[in-house]
Amino acid sequence: MAVSVADIDNGVPKVEVAAPSDLPEGYVFDAIANGQIFSVTVPAGGVRRGQTFSAPFVPDGGSSSAYAVPMGRWKDDLCDCCAFGCCHPSLWMGWYCPLALLGQVQKRSGLNWLGGRANPGDRSPFKILLGVSIFTLVVKSHVISMLLSYIDTYWAALLFAVEQALGVPLALAMIVFSIYAICKTRQHIRMSSRIQEISCQGREDCCCATFCPFCTVMQMARHTAEYKVYPGQCCSETGLLPYDTKQLQFGETEIV
Repeated sequence: MAVSVADIDNGVPKVEVAAPSDLPEGYVFDAIANGQIFSVTVPAGGVRRGQTFSAPFVPDGGSSSAYAVPMGRWKDDLCDCCAFGCCHPSLWMGWYCPLALLGQVQKRSGLNWLGGRANPGDRSPFKILLGVSIFTLVVKSHVISMLLSYIDTYWAALLFAVEQALGVPLALAMIVFSIYAICKTRQHIRMSSRIQEISCQGREDCCCATFCPFCTVMQMARHTAEYKVYPGQCCSETGLLPYDTKQLQFGETEIV
């Protein structure tokens, strides 16, 4: 979703913008160029996903800025989980609720909960993956059947049997989903940051998501945030304080 400087019209620089999705006429979205955020208005007739069109480059002029993601390399190694101390929110989130941390990474990377490019109006990936995590925890811990046991033993036993029957399929489904979502998210970040695969050529993202999911999610969290400047947060949609959340810029330009 690149933006490139095209020409200057009446003293105002023009840029070529590739539409991040199908958008109607008059829709306004943000983009980044040279570390500056500017608004783009969809021209008459609307645009299709991937279609390029010219737009004036007029930065907001406020305090909004973009965090430049390191290019050509990961910010740190896969196992640098304690890079910011053993009490950092990203470490605890990655260990106890990795899907929620993945949702925070996806949110600030402009992705949906499946690791694909988010469309305007999509629900927060953090909220969705946090909900999935809570649902899985409730089912696996048999909380519902234990609560019902105080009301009706028969229904509690029946629900417990259902939970037992669904336990293995649910666990397998969660494993497959987690691998897929982590793999897609890592692939997007790696390709956007122009990072070459070092091991398992063509399969590195999948291998990391399969065999090192916790470390992989935490590495992506550190790569897409400047934790030395902005403190991490457990319960925000981006893993950062709202006023500390910076748009990510991969390379020279990026659609927000």
